[in-house]
Amino acid sequence: MWFAVLGPLRVLREGREVALGGPQQRALLALLLAAGGRPVGLDDLVDGLWGQEPPDTALNVLYRNVGTLRRALEADLAAREAGRWLRRAAGGYQLVVDATSGDLLRFREHLARARTSAGQDRPVEAVEEYLRALRLWRGAAGAGIMPEVRARPVFVALDREFGAAVGEAAQHALAAGLPARVLPAVRLAAGREPLDELLQARLVQVLAATGRQDEARAVYRTVRDRLAEELGIDPGPELKAAAEGVPHQEAPPPGTTPPAYPPPAYAESAYAGVAKPAQLPAGPPFFAGRRAELEQLPVLDDDPDTATVRIIRGMGGVGKTALAVHWAHRAAHHHPDGQLYVNLRGFHHSEQAMSADEALRVLLAGLGVAAEEIPAALEARAALFRDRVAGRRMLLLLDNARDADQVRPLLAAATGCLVIVTSRDRLDGLVLDGSARTITLAPLPADEAAGLLRARLGAERVDAEPDAVAQLLSLCGGLPLALAIVTAHALTHPSFTLASIAAELRRERGSLDAFTGFDPMAAPRAVFSWSYHALTPGAARLFRLLGTVPGPDISASAAASLGGVRPREVRPLLAELTAAHLLTEHVRGRYFFHDLVRAYAAGTAAEQDTDADRRAALLRFLDHYLRTARRCSELMKPGQNVLPPPEPRAGVSPDRVGDTVAASAWFSAEESVVLAAVEHAAQLGLDHHVAHLAWSAHTYLILLRPAQSALALARIAVRATVRLGDASMHAHALHALASACTRADLPGQAHANYQEALRLFTELGDVRSQAVTHLELTRLYDKQGRFPEALHHARRSLELSRQDGAGLFEQSGALNAVGWVLIRLGEPRAALAYSRRSLALHTGIGSVIGQSFNLYTMGWAYQSLGEHRAAIDSYRRSLAVGGGRGWHGRDHDALVLERLGDALDATGDRAAARASWRAALERLYASRTEARAALAAKLADRR
Repeated sequence: MWFAVLGPLRVLREGREVALGGPQQRALLALLLAAGGRPVGLDDLVDGLWGQEPPDTALNVLYRNVGTLRRALEADLAAREAGRWLRRAAGGYQLVVDATSGDLLRFREHLARARTSAGQDRPVEAVEEYLRALRLWRGAAGAGIMPEVRARPVFVALDREFGAAVGEAAQHALAAGLPARVLPAVRLAAGREPLDELLQARLVQVLAATGRQDEARAVYRTVRDRLAEELGIDPGPELKAAAEGVPHQEAPPPGTTPPAYPPPAYAESAYAGVAKPAQLPAGPPFFAGRRAELEQLPVLDDDPDTATVRIIRGMGGVGKTALAVHWAHRAAHHHPDGQLYVNLRGFHHSEQAMSADEALRVLLAGLGVAAEEIPAALEARAALFRDRVAGRRMLLLLDNARDADQVRPLLAAATGCLVIVTSRDRLDGLVLDGSARTITLAPLPADEAAGLLRARLGAERVDAEPDAVAQLLSLCGGLPLALAIVTAHALTHPSFTLASIAAELRRERGSLDAFTGFDPMAAPRAVFSWSYHALTPGAARLFRLLGTVPGPDISASAAASLGGVRPREVRPLLAELTAAHLLTEHVRGRYFFHDLVRAYAAGTAAEQDTDADRRAALLRFLDHYLRTARRCSELMKPGQNVLPPPEPRAGVSPDRVGDTVAASAWFSAEESVVLAAVEHAAQLGLDHHVAHLAWSAHTYLILLRPAQSALALARIAVRATVRLGDASMHAHALHALASACTRADLPGQAHANYQEALRLFTELGDVRSQAVTHLELTRLYDKQGRFPEALHHARRSLELSRQDGAGLFEQSGALNAVGWVLIRLGEPRAALAYSRRSLALHTGIGSVIGQSFNLYTMGWAYQSLGEHRAAIDSYRRSLAVGGGRGWHGRDHDALVLERLGDALDATGDRAAARASWRAALERLYASRTEARAALAAKLADRR
């Protein structure tokens, strides 16, 4: 048996693929394989499969999945028999694999051999072992499993092992004089991380060593320009050194041919898809018809050396997406570097189609680009996207496009890529500029529509009532959406004859004909109306209300608040709507409408529900997000919630969020809905909700999302607070805007907004907010290297924090800020006194983040004084605060680990110093190119 998790999940028995079952069984197996043969506890498995809010039945479901997976791996296994592969162990389960049966352990075995050979000064043997290790990678670890499971840290960590191995392989290949052997892998890794200076330096060195001096210099110039444009920094020492080491290339004599360095034969299969997404939605379970259209959609590109663009257009409900997804799955294996999918929401009910820059953010995230590495400008995002797909054969499905302008920036001009676009618009602009060919879908002809009914209902039932089938086909107008809803109704009522269903639909259609005339959409509206009237009263009410709220989708808990019912009461209603094909559960616990169904639901709500009922439901919906976002922001940044919220409404059930990790995950899942909710509330003049919800979302956006998202939301909040005329809320909105400007490297705007917020806080007598604003100004000036001004604001913050109206949290933060700036100004002894007092206050109020930063500041002060043992103790205590769970973030951990390594190095403990620096390098985001280069230089110097 062979188990593979370094790429798409696979199990082979005697060379044949083993059927592993459904998505949960596959995800369970991937989690066990990612453990590398170690036992995984039940809690970790539940958390891996369901996250922070598992269902009450999680353990029972887990046990069933284990049983199903055991039978898949060992079909002849007797009941209660332990089995060869999957066993109970250490309070959980263990997949018993080793280097002879699993690719992960074999990869690590080759890696260990490579490092041993390198340590024994045998670089050629080391390179061969590195290559054997890298050949085992077929894509991103666990590719193809459920996205929410694939995003777990265990798989992210596995992907990082590949990047680290590539870097090491390049280093030793250069030393051994074998750069061409690793060039394909280095190209791929550097393309995946365009702002990682270490990888870019390796690429420059390897290109130069293989005679590609011009290309090496071009890579350096591109990276240098990108760093300046996107990060505002110069290349670090390692990248500069690599560029300076490129020899000048003399022109070859006429008639000579430069040496060729073909990639090794395994290069494509080994490396294609390390950042390989698999985002295609599941194909339609029953697909029939469209024979003529499929003949125009070959599974292989017409010309593999060009980009192919196909547009599938037609009216709503005609089956564009179903055809596109069906075709994409057929063509996927011809595009081995991955498939990307994005719903552009071109005809969304809110008329807010996804912008091209937001679509590029989604696509780049799918390619593994971290949020903080995505540039703000549309042109820069498009350039980065083109860079990431260059040289790859990928498939891109752009669903529900509004117009050509929305799509054009997303068309990656990469050879061998296939782009599929669906739209109700003709997209003539793309056709006229020669970049696309189109297929227009008409309603299904009668024979193909009948085939669809037969596929879904079974031939026996359909063939038994040919007259009724003919009536149903006529009433549905050949539209697959209408046919799907009718068949869902027939399947849920197997005792109903097709004739009775046709008669019921005919009556409903007749009631609409007077209003629709020759409207081609009369068929789906009739089907919606008929299916709606078959709902129970509770499901019908929820259906109407769901059509009135913003956002691309909705969670079950938010739907409960919308309807004013308890969460356990809403699930049967959602299940009823899903069974009727009026709602789709596209991700576990999240639901969305087809655009036409949403429009019908909204129209029905306008007809049947009073303005007061619809407004009350919307306010409950907004309250749900406001209350949950407020809780999450408080978890992420204690003391953040200074604005008293509106009074809670009855029937609102906020999500239960227990810790910082869950808070971040909630914001990540709900970000699009929160942003849409703020915009919708602003349009309706619900400015209190705008201000509160924007303030609560600010912490997440400023910490974890691109600066433009925080800027956009803060500007909406500023306008809302102007309309409210509430000086305090306006000041806090200005404060949030200033913070976003600081993050976006707009110091002038940040300073102006901070000063205006400070003026208002002073007029209001809000001492606490004045202290916080001065603290933020301290950070702004410190970032600019203006330390005397930073010290002035830190001391002013401290002075204000000691007055009535402020508190210990503000005072402790100000004390540490004074200490920090004093170190900057060369006064570490004085800094220690401030930081010690700050630590005592932070400890007293239980601020974990505050204690960690205090101890880091103290460590830096000790180190500046040459007291390295005391510095080491402070740094280690900083990392250990809060159980060492990283409450303070990756960047902070990396800084502490780097300085800890410096202190250890100063005491002569080289091995411990290198270990600390390596740990810091693992924690740093790829975008922190300067810091990563500095760490790499330290590691190189202490070899």
